[in-house]
Amino acid sequence: MTRAPTIAILYNTTIYVAKFRLNLIDYLRSFGCRVVVISPPDEALPKVLDHADAHIPIAMRQYGMNPVQELPGMREISAAFDKAGADICLNYTIKPNIFGTLAAGRLGLPVINNVAGAGRAFSSGSPMFWRFIKSHYRVAFRKSSAVFFQNSDDHRLFLDAHVLPEAKARRLPGSGVDLTQFSPSPLPDGPVNFLFIRRLLTKKGVVEFLDAAQQVLQSGAEARFALVGELENQPGYVAADVLDAALKDDRITYHGTVDPSVIPGLVASATSVVLPSYYGEGVPRSLLEASASGRPIITTDNVGCRDAIEPEVTGYMVPPRDSAALAEAMMRFLALGDEDRRAMADAARAKMEREFDEQIVLSAYRREIEAALGRPLGRD
Repeated sequence: MTRAPTIAILYNTTIYVAKFRLNLIDYLRSFGCRVVVISPPDEALPKVLDHADAHIPIAMRQYGMNPVQELPGMREISAAFDKAGADICLNYTIKPNIFGTLAAGRLGLPVINNVAGAGRAFSSGSPMFWRFIKSHYRVAFRKSSAVFFQNSDDHRLFLDAHVLPEAKARRLPGSGVDLTQFSPSPLPDGPVNFLFIRRLLTKKGVVEFLDAAQQVLQSGAEARFALVGELENQPGYVAADVLDAALKDDRITYHGTVDPSVIPGLVASATSVVLPSYYGEGVPRSLLEASASGRPIITTDNVGCRDAIEPEVTGYMVPPRDSAALAEAMMRFLALGDEDRRAMADAARAKMEREFDEQIVLSAYRREIEAALGRPLGRD
C-alpha cells in the first residue's frame, strides 16, 4: 500500500497559517496526508497544532532579500523540510516562495507556490525593487510544479514579465471563502453601519475611511462607522492621534484586534463592509467574507479588490486615495431603499457561491498535488 504523502506548508508567520490555511490542512488530512507547518512560532501556534500533525520552528527574518544574508535561512528551511520528511512543499509569501522554493529544489522536492498579492513590497512602487524581486522569482519558479495567483492583476503581471511560463501559472479565487461559516443573514435594522475590517495600515485606506465617515456625518446623514483590526506603533500604520481624533465622535467605534471567531458576528451586525485599499492585495478576505454574508461592499479600483466586486451590482467601486469619492459612494448607499439594498446583498452572496467558494481552492490544491506527486491522494 502506498504511504500517504507528507505535505510541508512554509509560511513567514504562524498567525497567517491560522487565519488562512486551517481548512486546507483539514482537507489534506482527510485524505490521510500528514501535514507539517514550518514557520516562525507566534501566539497562533496552539491553534495551528489543533489542526496540523506537527510544527517545525524556523527563524525567518521578516525583511531583507540579500541572497548571501539569506543563505543560513535557506539551510534552516532545507533542514526543516528534511526533518519533516516532506514529499511536497506548499510555499506562501515572498520569502518562502523564493528561498523556500530554492531550498526544496536542492532536496529534489516538488513545490507549489502561492502568490497571495504583491503586498507592501510591490505597493512601494519601486521599479528597482520590482526588477530585483522579479529576477529572484524567475530563478525560484524554475523549480516550481505550479504557481497559484490569487488575482488577475498579479497573474498577468508575472506572465507579462516572463517570470514563469504560462503552463505553470494557475488562477485561484483568492483564498476562497468558507460559505458555511459566513452565511447570509438579514440586513440589520436601524442606522446603516459601515464596517472596516483589516490591519489599520494607511495603504489599506483607513485614513480615507475615517475622512469619508466624517464627511458623511457632517452632512447630517444618520450612519454608524466601525473599525476592526490590528494597530501597531510602527511605520505604515495609521497614527494613533489620527484615530483618537476620529473616535471623539461616538458614532465611530474601534473594536481593536479581535479573535477570528468574532468576525462573523461583526459582519452580521454591519450593513456594508468598506475597504478603500491601495495596498497590493491578493483578494481581500474581508470583502469575500462580507459578500458571503450577504453584505454589499464598497471598495477601490485596486489590484485584488476589483476581483471581489461587481460594481453597481454587489456594491460600489471608487478610485483609490479618494475620500470624497468614498463618501459619495457611502451617501449613495444610504439613499438606497430596503429592497435595493437586499438585491445588492443577494447578488453579493450569489457571486461568492459562483466564483469564490473555498471548495474551488481546496480542489485546485488537490489536483496540483496529485499531478506533482504523480498519484492520487485518496478517494472523495
